[in-house]
Amino acid sequence: MKNIFISLGLLISFNSLAEIGVTEEFIERFSSLPSYTGVDISPDGKMISVITKMPDDKRGLTIFDAEDLSLINTITLSNDEEISGYSWANNERLIIRIGYYDKKWGRGSGGEYFSINFDSTKPAYIFGRRSRAGSQKTKGKVVDKFSSGYIENSLEDDNKHVVLSVNEWSKSNTGSFTTSVKLNVYNGQQRKMGKSPLAGGQVRTDSKGIPRFAVGSDEDNNTVTMYRASKKDDWEVLSKTPFGEGEIYPVNISKDDSTIHILDSTETSTYQLKKIDTSTGATEVVFHHPKFDAYPQIIDDVVLGATINPGYSQAFWFDIDSPLQNSILQAVNAFNGNVDIFDTKEVGIVALTKARDKAILTISDSVSSPKYYLYDMGKGQMKYLLTMWPEIDDAGLEEEIPFNFKNSDGVVIHGYYTRAKNQQEGQAAPMIVVPHGGPHARDSWGFDPDTHILSQAGYSVLKVNFRGSTGYGKEFTKLGFGEWGGDTQQDIIEATEWAIAQGVADKEKIGIYGGSFGGYSAAMAPMLRPDLYKSSVAYIGVFDLEMLYNEGDIKGIKWGGKYLDKTLGQDPEKIKAMSPVLQADKLEAPIIIVSGEEDQRAPIEHAYALADALEKAGKEHELIIVPKEGHGFRKPENRSMLYTKMLEHFDITLQ
Repeated sequence: MKNIFISLGLLISFNSLAEIGVTEEFIERFSSLPSYTGVDISPDGKMISVITKMPDDKRGLTIFDAEDLSLINTITLSNDEEISGYSWANNERLIIRIGYYDKKWGRGSGGEYFSINFDSTKPAYIFGRRSRAGSQKTKGKVVDKFSSGYIENSLEDDNKHVVLSVNEWSKSNTGSFTTSVKLNVYNGQQRKMGKSPLAGGQVRTDSKGIPRFAVGSDEDNNTVTMYRASKKDDWEVLSKTPFGEGEIYPVNISKDDSTIHILDSTETSTYQLKKIDTSTGATEVVFHHPKFDAYPQIIDDVVLGATINPGYSQAFWFDIDSPLQNSILQAVNAFNGNVDIFDTKEVGIVALTKARDKAILTISDSVSSPKYYLYDMGKGQMKYLLTMWPEIDDAGLEEEIPFNFKNSDGVVIHGYYTRAKNQQEGQAAPMIVVPHGGPHARDSWGFDPDTHILSQAGYSVLKVNFRGSTGYGKEFTKLGFGEWGGDTQQDIIEATEWAIAQGVADKEKIGIYGGSFGGYSAAMAPMLRPDLYKSSVAYIGVFDLEMLYNEGDIKGIKWGGKYLDKTLGQDPEKIKAMSPVLQADKLEAPIIIVSGEEDQRAPIEHAYALADALEKAGKEHELIIVPKEGHGFRKPENRSMLYTKMLEHFDITLQ
């Protein structure tokens, strides 16, 4: 039966929530934005700042005294404006990225910047679409009219300027050429520092703010990396490779511009972390793992190590002479195993003072909201600051456990498993498989609201890094090309069978839920194995692969068609076989299709097409179209509606 309705987030009753193991309050907390994000410390270490969710649900900036954590000031913006990001320019001044909050449309940002002192004095609008030529004291052309910017270089030794990467708004499918602009944080005065040679690309600047690297894609979907030795030199092509065949990506340029670190996968499957001496051109491989991609660890603008993520993240440090790194590692080692905050946790460095005598650390795991601490290196003291989601009671949340298995093709597949609430060792529980989006992305170990909502409702949760995922080298990613409905789905299916074989999943009560590519998989996998999956929720998915060439934003990108040719393959019959709209007669699982009316990546035409195909095939389904939402719901009430409908659906269909 076809059941189409337009949801405003007001049509859902919470009466049955108690029956499915969670409360309305629990769902609302996990549906809302975190109370605190963007924790930072002033350069002199005297103040702690944090983006705070205010009573009206807008985001403001709260500033505390670092010594006693007393409140110094709260900065908010007027009308529908809020703070979406910020940076300390010096000990007194903050640069704030202006965001917009509309109760009907949700949140967004136009790349505008506002600056203000920590005590709310000397406010100034310094960059964005409201600027007019002649309204600011500028050097050269005003580049911020009808353009967006983001801070690319904070210029630590310059208290009056930052470097923005600026992109003009363009109707062209090639995108604009990124311009590096040195911006005065007091009056908005601008100075052009250079322009990317690649349309739609990104740049990396040196200590003076001059663009030295440019990375982008050309019309043929080649990944192009360019470099120049100085502002006076010509740009040279470092690499030009077809999508998926490796790339060179700039990581870091040292403060004195003497060394450059890059990630390079042009000659190996996984990234090599390389160091280049800019005076001699000598190149050294400082880290490489044959199975897992490296993620550089940067402290004090120095690359000191790398992590890999086979399951839990693993760190490798190779600059053991760094006093800063040693101080932080000593703190971790001193607390690890003795104080609960560091026991089996991941530790990250969020911010440092200019003197490198204080650091803000984040402590995270899979069962609690991330927590922030202030570490005084001179005193060797650790002080708790705040919890990202203090409203969430993490008592009783289940741990996410890494696993891996060898699939039927002999390829090792990694993923994460979370027990259902109160699930005992060796007990088979109802299970929800949650494929990630992308598909060229990955799941990682950590705190995930989706997982905990399902787990607390009585479902074990399985997440799979199938062939095509990132993090395991380019060869593993390439295994997913042309296999959206083939080998990729086979990995999801075999991971499900692995969980059943382990005795942790009830084979008669398996559901599947995902968003974007995960939404596609939530429709496709049950069509391939109707005997295995008994229920489905497909969220913001694509369901007609041929339609991707004609609808949505991918077709409007200069390399969009080439990207689709590469990732989908060019066999028309195989593409049809991988399209859920043409396989609707194979579906046996009741399915809910959820889409945002304004979605440009997975337009609602996909949802309507699948619903029509299921209607013709006489299959049980429900279609939910949510107004004023796009590719991922931004409004808490709509996320709450989604979770509630999903849990009610699984509760009915998996009994």
